[in-house]
Amino acid sequence: MRYPRRTTLTALALCSVLVACGTTDPGEAEPAEAAAEPGGRAHVGDLMVEDAWMPEPANPEVGVVYLAVTNTASDDDAVVGVSTSASPEAGLHRTETTESGASTMRSVEEVPVPAGGTTTFIEGGYHVMVEDIPDPLRVGDAVTVTLDFASGTDAELEVPVREMTGGSGQGEHSEEHDHH
Repeated sequence: MRYPRRTTLTALALCSVLVACGTTDPGEAEPAEAAAEPGGRAHVGDLMVEDAWMPEPANPEVGVVYLAVTNTASDDDAVVGVSTSASPEAGLHRTETTESGASTMRSVEEVPVPAGGTTTFIEGGYHVMVEDIPDPLRVGDAVTVTLDFASGTDAELEVPVREMTGGSGQGEHSEEHDHH
């Protein structure tokens, strides 16, 4: 069956209006959640998580995740929680040096991510500690990591397990706070 051109164009225009309007109430906020991107990256809103990796654990029951979080917003944010597929026992930690020069690690409630800046999770600084890993992780495996932010944003990313190289593996990100 053939329709007149005007009817077809009118139907297409109506469909375009319906699609453009969508079904979401304009006052209804979209959930701020990011899906995992390949290569240890996730992007949601004004937050970019990148350079994420996990060194192959020397002790098969304990691991660590390093990454960088960039906040392009005009307001400060903070990582306030973390979960992983490797173990339910994951938390935010920071390594500090005491006055005597000894390194100590302590759990922290949050990791600040300043407006317009980048916070890196590195060896000897902030990091994600993963404990009680039930199944050994090997180079080439991937771990799903979800970061919870004070702003209500969640960022989920696939973190590759890599060979420990002796450094942070962060490439260009080497300082704890690199303000842009």
